[in-house]
Amino acid sequence: MKNFDNTKKLVTSSILVALMVIFSLLGTLPFFSTISLAVAPMIVALIYHKGGRLNALIAFVVTLILTSILINPIYGITMTLLNYSMGAGLVFMIEKNISPLINFIVLTVAVAAGFIIMVVVDIKLISNLSIMEYIGVIVDQMKAYADELIKTSEGLGLESNGNASIEALKAMDVKTMVNMIPSMLALYSLAAATFIYKISNLVFKRMRIIIKPFPKLSEIKTNMFVVMGTLLLTMGGIGLVYLGVEIGEGIMLMGNNLFTISGTVGGISLLSYYMEHKMKYPAVFRILILFFILSSSLVSVIAIVGIIDSAFDFRKLSENGLYTILKSKTKNTKQ
Repeated sequence: MKNFDNTKKLVTSSILVALMVIFSLLGTLPFFSTISLAVAPMIVALIYHKGGRLNALIAFVVTLILTSILINPIYGITMTLLNYSMGAGLVFMIEKNISPLINFIVLTVAVAAGFIIMVVVDIKLISNLSIMEYIGVIVDQMKAYADELIKTSEGLGLESNGNASIEALKAMDVKTMVNMIPSMLALYSLAAATFIYKISNLVFKRMRIIIKPFPKLSEIKTNMFVVMGTLLLTMGGIGLVYLGVEIGEGIMLMGNNLFTISGTVGGISLLSYYMEHKMKYPAVFRILILFFILSSSLVSVIAIVGIIDSAFDFRKLSENGLYTILKSKTKNTKQ
C-alpha cells in the first residue's frame, strides 16, 4: 500500500512537472507570460501538497534541467527560481493558512525574494558587471531612449521641451535609480501577490484545497500593525540617511510609499463600503467614483481616512483597532 502511494505521488508530480515546463515555455510569449505568472506557482504548491517535500525537490531539479534544455540555460535557471520562490509562498498559505493578511504578506515577500534572486542570477550569468554597473547601463539606455523621443517629437513637429516624462528620463542617474528600486520592487511584489492570491484561491477552491479567501474591497481594513510597521520602516530609512548610508533614502521612500498605499487601500475600502451598503450605489457607479478619486489629488485625503479607520474601525470589522483596544482596557480598569 505504501509503495502504491509513493508511485501515485510520483506520477502526480511528474504530470505537474510536465505542466510546469509547458507554462514556462508559454511564459516566453507576451500574453501568456501573465498567465504563467499565476499558474506556475500554483503548480509548485500542488507538487508539494500532493507529492511531499522530496518530490517537490526532485521536481525543481527536473524543471530546471528541462527548461534550460528546451529554451536556454539562463531563462531556465531564473524562471525556475522565481516560480519556486513564489510557489513557496503558496505552500505556506496551504500548510499554515493563518489569516488573509499573513498569507498576503508571506506571498508578497516570496515574490520579492524570487524576483531579487532571479535578477541577481541573471546579471551574474549574462555579464561580468556588478549590480551598480548594471544599473548604470540601464540608466544610460533610459537617457538614450529620451534622446530618441526628443528626435521623434521634433520630426513630427511636436514640442518636447518641458515634457515631464522626458525631463525625468534625462535627469535620471544611478543614485536616483537605486533609491527608486525598493519602491518599485515593493509595488511589483504587492501587485503580483494580489493577482496570484486571487487566482489561486479560485483554483484551489475547486480542488477542495481551502485557503482563507482574499476579502472583498469593501471589507478590507488597514491593519494597525501594518501602519506602524511602515512608519518604523520610514523612520529607519531616515536614520540611515542621517548616518550617511546610501540605501537609506531608498528605504525611506519605500516606507513612505507603503504607508500611503496601506492608508489608501483602507480609505478606498471604507468609501466602497458606504457606497455599497449605505448609499446602495450600483457597481458601475461605484467603480467610476473610485476611479475618479484615484486619478485625482484626493488620494492623500483618502489615505488619511484609511489610517484613521485603522484605529477607530468605523465598520467594526475586527477587534484589533486601537480605539477598541483602548476602550476595552479602560472598561477593565474601571471594573
